[in-house]
Amino acid sequence: MIRKTDAAAQGEPQLSSQYLTVMEVGGAYAHRFFGLLAFLELRTLIITDIDSVAPGAKNKRVAVRVAEGTFTSNACIKSWYEPDVSPAQLLDKSTEEKTDGGRRLAYQIPEQDGGPCARSFEDAFILANPELFDLGEGDQATLAYEHAAEQKKSSFALEHAIVNTEWRTPRYIGEGLRWLAQGNPAPTLGPDAIAAELVAEVIDAADGAQVDG
Repeated sequence: MIRKTDAAAQGEPQLSSQYLTVMEVGGAYAHRFFGLLAFLELRTLIITDIDSVAPGAKNKRVAVRVAEGTFTSNACIKSWYEPDVSPAQLLDKSTEEKTDGGRRLAYQIPEQDGGPCARSFEDAFILANPELFDLGEGDQATLAYEHAAEQKKSSFALEHAIVNTEWRTPRYIGEGLRWLAQGNPAPTLGPDAIAAELVAEVIDAADGAQVDG
């Protein structure tokens, strides 16, 4: 996904040219790192799931499509905003509201404004690449949600990382990666161009020293 988003942003800072650490942290614990990240002043992208839920039997909250959700069960999102934030409110959040200093939150959003929204990575990937999946006719969010539920996460990820690699990055991840790339841009000039600039600076400095002398 980093390679794909970099390739689509030629001339802009490239994330693949920067020092980057990828960490997998359970959704219930990611927010516990906020203080440490702020202390270290590390620019950080947090990619998580919107995890929409609604009241079910015996007052237990059950997983539902985003359009049917009344709450999120995601501890990181609830810590970022407030415990009773709804999926509808989350979809209205601006980029600024998803950013706090050097931290940026990324969760599922519609691939097109006003379109269906996924609940997890798998159905977000499906909605971003509908031509790769035989979903049939009907509500695309529901069909993607049902199709994603049938997938084994590890097999799904490996297939699209190694075997079938022609696909589009889900919008919420793509936007987050571009934000991260803008934070500490590496030089976009090639080694020869950088060397030429350094030589020119040395010559200018030497000329200045001779004049001063």
